[in-house]
Amino acid sequence: MGEKVYLTYGQQIEKLKRDGLDVGDERAAAARLKWEGYYNFAVGYNRLFKDKNKRYVRGVRFEHIEALYDFDKHLRGIVYEYTQGVECNLKALVADTFSRLYGVRENEYLAEKNFTDDPAEKGNVRWLIAACREVLSDSVREGKASYRDYIAHNAEVYGHVPLWALVRALSFGNTCRFLELMKPEDRGEIAAEYRMSGKTLCNMAEIAVGFRNIAAHGERVYCARLPAVRLSDSLSVFRRIQVPRFADGRYKYGRCDFLSLVLVFKYMLPPKEFSAFLSRVEREVDDLRVVLPAFAMKRVFEQTGLSGAWRKLGSISL
Repeated sequence: MGEKVYLTYGQQIEKLKRDGLDVGDERAAAARLKWEGYYNFAVGYNRLFKDKNKRYVRGVRFEHIEALYDFDKHLRGIVYEYTQGVECNLKALVADTFSRLYGVRENEYLAEKNFTDDPAEKGNVRWLIAACREVLSDSVREGKASYRDYIAHNAEVYGHVPLWALVRALSFGNTCRFLELMKPEDRGEIAAEYRMSGKTLCNMAEIAVGFRNIAAHGERVYCARLPAVRLSDSLSVFRRIQVPRFADGRYKYGRCDFLSLVLVFKYMLPPKEFSAFLSRVEREVDDLRVVLPAFAMKRVFEQTGLSGAWRKLGSISL
């Protein structure tokens, strides 16, 4: 295979044309490539529009790639916004439950005895406690990038840092690890707020973390597949919205694709928030549908997993 070579913006346009793309206004296209980056824009989104010979399907235009790119950009912003809501609520519930049970001083609540007694998780518990203490230590170093005034204030004025302050500085991923390593009965109290089991809550939180990270790093959301987690297929919502199945009975969509996050939001967002989220996704899908050729829109539905009666999620009760 030949190595990659540098292409000027003009050469990038010519390559797109050679591959069968109708570029249209070349000056405007070159400006978009210069702003977004050829790899990020064209290479990142062109597969949806190509045939098995890696050429653009006849009739595909530059504006089709633009529409898909903008759809994903908007979707990424929506995902980031609503995963923040889930993160905020989980942090509040973890801090409230743990503080009530184990106190507000870090030397009290950051004790191994307060977490799961599963021998297989002892190493992870120690790692989590060490990570929390490192955040506390780094946050009081004034003048450093890791300094956090709200943690330093608690340490200086009160002589300790309550968990509701510490948890603000923890990553979403580490907050979920905290949740996973709690005692089952303590985690169950939090899960009850969502009317689900502790195991299901951890599964859903992991899905939310995965998509939050994808969105935060500016990666493609619409075609994302989480590599290491699958949403439980025992949830009744799969049947309620008639998610298509493979011949062997497995669900085609909703396990690790964008639909899986939509389902998580159905369970974890307040009804009003979920309704707003769903409306925004529907609007983005409908706007894209006006622009894209039918074959490309079909591929979008396959990539996102938005197949079946997903729009009914706003009206069904779980």
